Amino acid sequence: MVFGTFNLASMPKLINEAILNGGHHVEVLSEASTFPTDLPSQRESRWSAWLPISIGCNNFCTYCIVPYVRGREKSRPLEDILKDARKLIDEGVKEITLLGQNVNSYGRDLYGKPEFAKLLYSIADTGIERLRFATSHPKDLNDEVIKAFRELDNLMPALHLPVQSGSNAILKAMNRRYTREHYLEIIDKLRSARPDIALSTDVIVGFPGETEDDFELTYDLIKQVGYHQVFTFLYSKREGTPAARMEDNTPHEVIQERFERLVQLVQDCAFEANQSDAHAVMRVLVEGASKRDEHILTGRSEKNQTVHAPIPNGTSLEELKGTIVPVQIEQARAWYLRGKVL
Repeated sequence: MVFGTFNLASMPKLINEAILNGGHHVEVLSEASTFPTDLPSQRESRWSAWLPISIGCNNFCTYCIVPYVRGREKSRPLEDILKDARKLIDEGVKEITLLGQNVNSYGRDLYGKPEFAKLLYSIADTGIERLRFATSHPKDLNDEVIKAFRELDNLMPALHLPVQSGSNAILKAMNRRYTREHYLEIIDKLRSARPDIALSTDVIVGFPGETEDDFELTYDLIKQVGYHQVFTFLYSKREGTPAARMEDNTPHEVIQERFERLVQLVQDCAFEANQSDAHAVMRVLVEGASKRDEHILTGRSEKNQTVHAPIPNGTSLEELKGTIVPVQIEQARAWYLRGKVL
């Protein structure tokens, strides 16, 4: 059985035909006719859910294969998304994460302009306790979305905003269509709107043509922003992308050394960022037990930090799963917070 990325919704039909008739079944379409979320789904937890709002991408970053294999952006009608959100809330979901390759351009294909801010306000009005979204593209993150962070209490103070590089020369080679200066201006606006916002990002080290000066600009930007979390990647060639044809003679050991330098900075920044919550009381959505100790619960703060705390005496983990509890933070590390349930 073979099917393409544009017709995932055909999977049940193809499986049924294979079971009933045997043989080979192939269906590969050039574009999507229905949205893949029309398929039945089974969530990992009963209290949190991913809610897709769009598929595909129009950005064509030179290192990325997604637009070629997933196609152009296709948004779901706002009414369909709201219907799914209300259904999830009725099922007991407390946290919804809106999902798309570039959520900030949501609706451009349907309504002639991005309507992501309108979608955020509409979902917030359903009464969902926690609202998040991923992933954002800096060139499309507008003032209306930033304003939502100020005005919507249930829009969580956490944002993943991939920068990829701090060098304008490398950003241009990547076809990211924003500058270092514009990115930092967005960061300033976000922190003005929501001073407690926790920021995370993606960074590629070793993109073709990256010099030591380019890397230092990235290193400096990471230090300047002070992210809670940074996902670091060594550049990996993707055949069929423009970057795969770019020449680069930088020795691997040089790229690896830069990567290791950045990883250490990322850890230092994460530790420093978490210190502001070292003695705070945080509302934590309990997800389950710690992998290392079944007597320790683990959950997520509003800033999306991992939080650990002993399970209170007289309370079972099953009672706490999916509930939001206050936790007094007593220790802040780079990758987690630790405290006690109040």
